[in-house]
Amino acid sequence: MKQRIFFLPLSSWALYDLANTLFSAVVLTVYFPLYLTSLTGSNSVLGAVTTGSMILAGIMTPWAGALTDRTGKTKLYLLYSTVCCTGSLAVLSVFRTPLPLLTAFVAACFFYHASLVFYNALLPCAAPPEKQGFASGLGTGLGYLGVVLALPIMNQIDKAYGVSAVFLACAFWFLILSLPLFLFVPERAVSKPQRPAAGDFRREWSAVFASVGSLPQSPKLMFFLAGNFFLVDAVNSVIFWLSVYIRDIFNPPQDQLIFVLTGLNVSAFLSGLVSGFLCDRFGSLKILILSGVSLLATLIGLTQPLSFPVFTAVCFAGGSFALAGTWTAGRKAVMELSPAEKTGEYFGLYGLTTKISVGGSFLYSLASDAFGMRQGLGVLIVSAALGTVLLVRSALCGRCSQGNLRL
Repeated sequence: MKQRIFFLPLSSWALYDLANTLFSAVVLTVYFPLYLTSLTGSNSVLGAVTTGSMILAGIMTPWAGALTDRTGKTKLYLLYSTVCCTGSLAVLSVFRTPLPLLTAFVAACFFYHASLVFYNALLPCAAPPEKQGFASGLGTGLGYLGVVLALPIMNQIDKAYGVSAVFLACAFWFLILSLPLFLFVPERAVSKPQRPAAGDFRREWSAVFASVGSLPQSPKLMFFLAGNFFLVDAVNSVIFWLSVYIRDIFNPPQDQLIFVLTGLNVSAFLSGLVSGFLCDRFGSLKILILSGVSLLATLIGLTQPLSFPVFTAVCFAGGSFALAGTWTAGRKAVMELSPAEKTGEYFGLYGLTTKISVGGSFLYSLASDAFGMRQGLGVLIVSAALGTVLLVRSALCGRCSQGNLRL
């Protein structure tokens, strides 16, 4: 009976990862980049609007994380952000010209990234500490599995009704698949819940500046956040530009593009499960470093003039573990670092580093316009290498005084 009680909130929490991955993978990675670049004829416009939306979300992230610690309303805030994201995505299906498309897209991206803070803060409610790596990996894996199921369906919807119908279908299923979390995952317990106040935003940003200023006193935490920043910068860029890269370098038929992306997500699903197990067994920081090495090797390989089958094999072999391992190990590392009463605050700080780590995407858009898609990968190689080195430096530090990050 206890196992059934434990499994229900865990699976419901992980299912939300499947729901929001429909937005990040189907909309952000496949259809919207291709749609917008075909309208504007420029990669730079897409890079700029994506960077702007993530920075805007990053500004709100520390406040959002601390808000969950103070009020005990994490699920309510997650519900609001989910409804606003799916609503903006549905509105996206209405427009056909760049300016209103970009406005709706920025709104959808903002609420999507805000929802991740609230979602991650509910991880302690879904699984006990010894199973949180598994839970994080299950969520990551289910997200990629959902994409495997969704991409062929969305491809058929696109052929029959157009890309606008794809955006509408994603909005619908995002909302439907999020319902089990709201029904079966318990709310975070807060000892002394408080009402939100007008000065909270200013106070939380003051706390962020104070925390950043104190990071040199906790070198393990400082190097972890810095390394994760640069590693996620490269990961975010790969996720967002992958379909455009494949189209411009290889120009395969859309069915073949969908097949490759589906296969990559199958591999990422398995990698998510494996990386979650490895995090519980060996510690999250080691797996995060391994993910960085895998990403770096993959990017270096993709700078070579590969045939399409070899390109696909490289992505399957190294890229899937790099992507899945980064998210799985990163979330687990935050749980190992954070005191229970400050889970939201730490996820807010973690979310800030992941949201503002968008410089690589914009720089890659400029480099690809100037030098070509393959040559532009040098920007991401530098980011991945720097992130991996900083994570290794974190592993070499002594135990962090602010948490219990396990090596």
